[in-house]
Amino acid sequence: MNDGEQIPPPPNSKQHLPVGSLVSPPGGNKKPLILIGVLLFLIGGGIFVGSMIGESEEKVSAGEKKVEAPKLKPRPKPRKKEKTTERPDRESEMVELSKENRSDFPDNIGKWVRLQGKVETGNEDGVLEFEEPVGMSGQLVRGSAAHLSGQIVKVIGWMVSEERIQIEGIFEITTIDPVDLLPPKDIYTIADAEQLIALRNTRATFKGKVGNVRVSGDEKNLFLVFEGESHEFIGSGDINKLKEVEVTEDTLKKLIGKTIKLKGKLSYKKQEKKDRIFINFNDKDAYEILD
Repeated sequence: MNDGEQIPPPPNSKQHLPVGSLVSPPGGNKKPLILIGVLLFLIGGGIFVGSMIGESEEKVSAGEKKVEAPKLKPRPKPRKKEKTTERPDRESEMVELSKENRSDFPDNIGKWVRLQGKVETGNEDGVLEFEEPVGMSGQLVRGSAAHLSGQIVKVIGWMVSEERIQIEGIFEITTIDPVDLLPPKDIYTIADAEQLIALRNTRATFKGKVGNVRVSGDEKNLFLVFEGESHEFIGSGDINKLKEVEVTEDTLKKLIGKTIKLKGKLSYKKQEKKDRIFINFNDKDAYEILD
C-alpha cells in the first residue's frame, strides 16, 4: 500500500459526514422562515377578510331589517248604485232644487234633478254632507269629494230619497263662485269690485268720484280714473267716437273732483299691482254728474 493512497470503505459500512458539513452556511437558510411568514400572512389575511365579509353581511342584514314592505291601501268598499232611468240630455228637462223649494223634494224622488247647495264636508269615499239644504247628503258612484268641502255647488243626480241624491261622477258637479249668486244692483260702486269682475262683458252702471283724466298709452282712449284703493276703476272712451259727439279730453277734465254716474260695458284686466276694472263708453249721454 502506497503512502497517501486512501483505502475505500467497506461496502456496507456507514459513511459519516464531517461535523462541519452539518453547520448552516453563512447567513443561514432563510427559505423555511419565509415560507412560515407567508403562511402566517395568508392565515391572518384570511381571518381579516373573513371578519370583513362577516361584518358586511351583518350590515346588509341590519339594512334589510330596516326596509319595510310597502303597506297596501285597503281596497275601497264597493259603492251601492241605485237603478236609474236614462239621464236626460238637456238640463232644462230636470227640475232645479235648492233650499228655496225644499217642499218640492218629495215629489222628485226617483227622478233626475239639478240640486244647488253648499257642501259642509266631502270625503274620499265620495260622500257629500250639505250645509244647505240642511240634512241633505250626496253619494258619488265613483271619485272623491274631499276637495268640495266648503264649496257652493250645482249637481246633477238621481233623487234616491228626500234627503239623498246619487251622483254619477265628479263631471256632474259644478262649483259656483259666491259672487255669482249676489243679486244684481242698479248702481255699483268701488265696494262692488269682485261683483263687477264677475259681471265683465255685461253692461252696468257705476258711481264714483273722478280723480284724474288722462290719455291711454296707445293714445286711442280717454281714461276717467276713479278714486279707489283695492282696484283701479277706469271709465274708458274711444277718442275718435267721443269726438263725434263733441267730447274731448278738456271736456272730461271738468269732471275731476265730481261724483258721476257712468253707464258702459264692463271689462277686466289683471295687473301686477292693482287689477283694472273698465267701464267702456262712447256716448256723451253715458255719464251724468251727481254732485
